Amino acid sequence: MEKCISDLSQALPGRVFQPEAKEYKESLSSYFSAQESTIKPACIVCPQITADVVTIVSHLVRANQLQGIGSCKFAIRSGGHACFAGSANTLNGITIDLRGINLIKLSEDLSQVSIGTGASWGEVYRTLDPLGLAIPGGRQSQVGVGGLTLGGGLSHFSGYAGLVCDAVTEYEVVLASGNTVLATENDPDYGDLFRALRGGSNNFGIVTRFTFSTFPQGRLWGGTLIYPLETKDQQLQAFYKYCSSPACDPNVSLIHSFGMSAEKGSGFVNSIVHIKPESEPTAIKPFTSLRPTYLNTLRELSLTELTTEQDSFNENGLCQIMIATTSYIDLPLLYHTYDLWHNSCESVKNYAGIVWSMSFQLISPTVIAHSPFLQDVIPTLSTHSESIVVAQLTGTWKNPNDTAALEAIAIKLIDDIEIATQKNGLETGYLYLNYAHAGQNVFGEGERKAWLRKMSRKYDPEGIFQYCVPGGFKLF
Repeated sequence: MEKCISDLSQALPGRVFQPEAKEYKESLSSYFSAQESTIKPACIVCPQITADVVTIVSHLVRANQLQGIGSCKFAIRSGGHACFAGSANTLNGITIDLRGINLIKLSEDLSQVSIGTGASWGEVYRTLDPLGLAIPGGRQSQVGVGGLTLGGGLSHFSGYAGLVCDAVTEYEVVLASGNTVLATENDPDYGDLFRALRGGSNNFGIVTRFTFSTFPQGRLWGGTLIYPLETKDQQLQAFYKYCSSPACDPNVSLIHSFGMSAEKGSGFVNSIVHIKPESEPTAIKPFTSLRPTYLNTLRELSLTELTTEQDSFNENGLCQIMIATTSYIDLPLLYHTYDLWHNSCESVKNYAGIVWSMSFQLISPTVIAHSPFLQDVIPTLSTHSESIVVAQLTGTWKNPNDTAALEAIAIKLIDDIEIATQKNGLETGYLYLNYAHAGQNVFGEGERKAWLRKMSRKYDPEGIFQYCVPGGFKLF
């Protein structure tokens, strides 16, 4: 490891930082979760251009070839927003912090935008908003472009444009061979790599740049509504009716949540966005009409303003967990999920600083119709036509010593939901990667995983990104 760090330092002067450097400390402190920020790599490398990444990959591959594949571990970090320990950082290894590769460049006709993998979605929106343009992207400004896009990526525009990865027209990728390739959908050479990168995480190389198709977008109408927990029946029934409507408004984005905070109490939260500046569209009136309402921030605003507001609900530097499952829409299952969450609150309520919430998000037939990615990865579409619900548990707490116990409670809660899902024949066969926790099987065991493994062997025959990059979700 010492020789590899020394060689990298010589090849990339001013880009390699060890624990005593302020750049090293800044990088660690900028992770979203405490689990990630407390991991101490041997060094952090901060490339600024794609050529830097080629140099880094070439050195790391050579070191692993000389010392044995897997001997020199490294991590790939874009925004650093994944929660679980080791997702984008590595103990005593080399962490590649890609945030310096953040150039945002529009084509002359403004129909395409090229974005460096280390850019944040806030940077993207601040560039596109003044031009009246948008692309599907993160719903919090601090989330990185790379991680969200390579996981699939739900957005406020999913009903209109599918997932974030569906808007990508080109990937620039540094392969384990050291070659930099451009992958497009219909490319005779790399069309299969393009398909594999949609939702394929960090299994095939380091993506340094994405090109997206833009679309016209003005101001939005949206914000947050908070209600007491006693509105449970109206809330769950309204959400079920919204999901079940054959005329589900593709312009509406809804995150339907219920949560408990040790410091602020319990309640329901509806985060609502209409991508046109239309005050109270018909589709969301069942939620805006619910009473009592503790808070209502619904208003006309820009995408930049909206995502910045969402940041205020998520504090950096705390111990965090995200874990998820999916099911086809079913009202009894929504109630059962609520009851399981409510019962789990008794187990967690005495942990210092606990915030414990469950969110439901809709993947409607309209979203799927706009998403070649989802059509490719959901194996049950031929036998189901109803909407899919992503159920996401999130938790934050203050004491790192509580992490193991709270993660175990969270995993059991999701396991219990999945038992009920399977019992009632509501499983989808798809898991949304961006909310998944370590150990969840995001790729399944069917044809898609077999094909992704084939692509891994084709583009990374030595398994560099399988055995030297422990973070993310592996294929082998």
